Amino acid sequence: MPYTRRRVALAGALGFALMFPLTLASSETPADAAAPSASTARTESNRQSTDFQNLNGFMWFYNTYFGYKYKDVEKDLDNLKSRGIRVLGFFSPYNGDRNTCDGCDPVDFYSVSPQNGTIRDWKNLVAAAHRRGMKVVSYFVNIYMDENAAYFKTAEKQYAAGDRTSREVSSFHWTTDPTDPLPTLRMGPPSQSSWAYSETAGAYYWKLWFGPGFDYDLPTNTAEVERIEKFWLDTGIDGFMWDVGTTDSRWKNVAADLPKSCTTNDKWLTFERNDPSKAADYAKFGINSWFNYKDDDTTNDYTRIVNGSIDADGLEVALHNTDVARQLGATTYAWSIWGDDAAENLDPHTYPTYPQDDVMRVQEAALLAGSGMLYGAGMYDQYIRWSPELKSRWERVLETVNANKALLPAAGRTRVPAGDDPKVYAMRRTSEDGKQTALLVYNFSSTAKNVTVDLSGTGIDKHQTPKDLYKGGSANAINGNTYTVSLPAYGFKILDVTGR
Repeated sequence: MPYTRRRVALAGALGFALMFPLTLASSETPADAAAPSASTARTESNRQSTDFQNLNGFMWFYNTYFGYKYKDVEKDLDNLKSRGIRVLGFFSPYNGDRNTCDGCDPVDFYSVSPQNGTIRDWKNLVAAAHRRGMKVVSYFVNIYMDENAAYFKTAEKQYAAGDRTSREVSSFHWTTDPTDPLPTLRMGPPSQSSWAYSETAGAYYWKLWFGPGFDYDLPTNTAEVERIEKFWLDTGIDGFMWDVGTTDSRWKNVAADLPKSCTTNDKWLTFERNDPSKAADYAKFGINSWFNYKDDDTTNDYTRIVNGSIDADGLEVALHNTDVARQLGATTYAWSIWGDDAAENLDPHTYPTYPQDDVMRVQEAALLAGSGMLYGAGMYDQYIRWSPELKSRWERVLETVNANKALLPAAGRTRVPAGDDPKVYAMRRTSEDGKQTALLVYNFSSTAKNVTVDLSGTGIDKHQTPKDLYKGGSANAINGNTYTVSLPAYGFKILDVTGR
C-alpha cells in the first residue's frame, strides 16, 4: 500500500535514501513462492475459507489528506456496494497530521481528524458497512507517535516533574545518557532511530520516524499500543495494514494475536513491506495477506505481462502465489496502479494511467481480481476522476467477481493451455464447494486475436454453451477438445462453464 514510496522519498530528502530501501523488492521475474509445509498447508477439501476469501473490491480513502467525512462515506455505502466494492480502507482512521505521510502520522490515537467528523461518525460508518455485508480496514501506525501529540507533551511535563510511572511517561523510552544502546526493534532504517533531546523533559527519548517510538522490549510501552488497538478494535474494525512491519516475535502479539482475540470478526492482517517470497513465514507469524507481487504503486502482475517484463509462463508463476496463499488460508492482494506523492499526484490530482486506460484498467481488474487476488482502487480521489466508461466497466468486473463463487479468492485455480503465444493466457477457477466453474481467457496484446484453448484434461465439459458472466448472455458453443474465442486488443472472457 502507500507508505513505502513516500517514506523512501522523505528519507532521500534527508540524505538517507541510499542507506535503507524500505521496499522488500523481488526480482523482475518472480520466483515461485515457497511451498507451504505439510504442517501449515490446508488441502482444498478441508480448508475453511474466511470472510476475506469470499469477497473482493477494495476502495482506499485518504480520509485525513482529502478531508472525507465519515458521514458522507456512510451515505454512499449502498452506491459503493452496487459498484462492486466490498471493503473500505482508510489511511488512517485516527487523528493524524495531514502534512506528514499523507495523514497517517498519529497525533491522537483516541480521536479522529476533525475534518473527518467524530469517533461516533466512525463507529456509525463501520456498523452501517457491516449491516450491508461490507468490511472496514485501515492502514495503521502502531510503532510511533507524532512528537507534537498532546499525549507526548503531557509525558514530557510529567517527566520533568519527576514522574516516572504515569501512563504517559511509561509509554516511551527515556534516558539521560545518549550513548545508551538504541532499541533494536526499530521498524525502519537506522537513520530513523535516534535519541532525541526534550528541552521540556530535560532528558532524551527514543525517536522513531517522526516522534517518540514504542519500544516493544518495554512492557509499559507495549501496554499503550495494546490499549490503542483495543480502542479501535472495539469500533468493529475488520483489519489492519500495519506501518512497515516485521515478523519479529516481539511484535507478534499486537500485529496478529491481539486483533484476532480481542474481537470475533474475521480480520485482514498484513503490513506494507511484504511479498510472496515469505508466505509460509507470514502465515506462521499470523499475518494472513500479502502483496501478490510487491509493494509498488505503479507495477503489478498485470503491468508486467502487458509491458513485456514477463510472458504467459511468467504470469503463471506469479499467479501461483494466490494458490500458495489459499492453501495457507490466506490471500494475496494488488491495487490498480496509482500514486501518492503529494507534489506529483495528490495535490495536482494527476495519477498513473495505462496507454489505453479505459480498456487496460478493466482488463487489469479482470486478471487480478479474476485470478483470486484481493483487488481494488488504491485511492478514491483517483477513482472519482476516471471516465464514466472506465468506471462502469471496471465496476462491472468487481460485481461479476462478487456474484460468482468460482471467481472469489476462495475458489481454486488452474492454468488452461492456450498455445505458445506469450501474450495470451487462460485459467479455470472452481468454487470452493465445487458447484461452479469459470473459464477465463485473456489477450494481453495491443491487437485483436483469436485465442484457442485446449480443454483436454481440464475437467471442462467438451459440449456445452457457456454463459458470459461479464457481458451477459451466451457465448459461442464448445464442441470438442479445443475452444476458440475472438478477443479485441486487451480483451478477455469470463465464462460460466460446466466441469467436473
